[in-house]
Amino acid sequence: MAPPRVKHLLWRICRDCLPSRRRLRQHYVQCSLFCPVCDLEVEDDWHTFFGCHVINSCWREAGLSSIVDHRLQIFSDAKSLILDICSREENKDAGRFAMVLECIWKNRNNIVWNNNREYLSRIGIQAYYNWFDWFEAREVQVSNIIPQLPLVWTPPAEGWLKCNVDAGFSRHYQTTNRSWCIRDNLGRFITAGVAWDTGLMSPLEAEALAMKEAIHNAIAMNLIKVIFESDSQVVIHGINSTVTGNSEFNTIIMSIQRLLSSVTNFEVKFIKRQANMVADSLVKAANSWSRRSIVNVIPPCIDTLLFNEMN
Repeated sequence: MAPPRVKHLLWRICRDCLPSRRRLRQHYVQCSLFCPVCDLEVEDDWHTFFGCHVINSCWREAGLSSIVDHRLQIFSDAKSLILDICSREENKDAGRFAMVLECIWKNRNNIVWNNNREYLSRIGIQAYYNWFDWFEAREVQVSNIIPQLPLVWTPPAEGWLKCNVDAGFSRHYQTTNRSWCIRDNLGRFITAGVAWDTGLMSPLEAEALAMKEAIHNAIAMNLIKVIFESDSQVVIHGINSTVTGNSEFNTIIMSIQRLLSSVTNFEVKFIKRQANMVADSLVKAANSWSRRSIVNVIPPCIDTLLFNEMN
């Protein structure tokens, strides 16, 4: 159960036509034999996906160690291991496994052609969420149900507060920016927060950190009945899932889960980006404030947006 492009990759591996460096040399292509990821061993299909010590963490971060690790002791070629998993494991697990293979191959090609390396600890978790997003979209198509998420900000029920959260990057300042804004059931501004850190972290980590900071501040202010909204479906799904791992993203997600377990009447929800424009505008203006700031007066950058969304 995986996208057609991923199935095509499996077909190429099983038909022995994936252009690993060993195979390229067999066809008289003048290139290095060594793996572009570790630069230590000869690159063939097995090494690319299972033998390279650098990519071992991918399977753990994707939550697939239980179906991969013991097979590494049984099989010695990629084709046999792939066919065994696809024939014996549940369709969803086989699909997630195949998605990790694709992400590993994409990372390898990105190194070869662009000299751009992804943190290997992120590949496994990113593959998991890539598969989840594809599966969700597929389920919608199969059931012919279109999710009716609002395209404009909607106020919470009476007695509740709503906190919109976002993250982004400033190429000019080379910073990772985060923001949150709390409003009541009439759309009235309560408070907001902005933060920025030097350097560009991964988008997933930035969105998760923004959510963590928003929840932490709400707890510090002794707020109750708060709905936290983010336009990052990956972050919301991560908070509501039980997937664990050692990546920085997973560490932030687990800290969010601990915060939520310490309070009642806090909810996290996914929304469309169009309904998250106040938080988005604060992110873009975050460098106007000091590194971490609580804002108790309506900032000019969101004044018009707040007025429009109240009406």
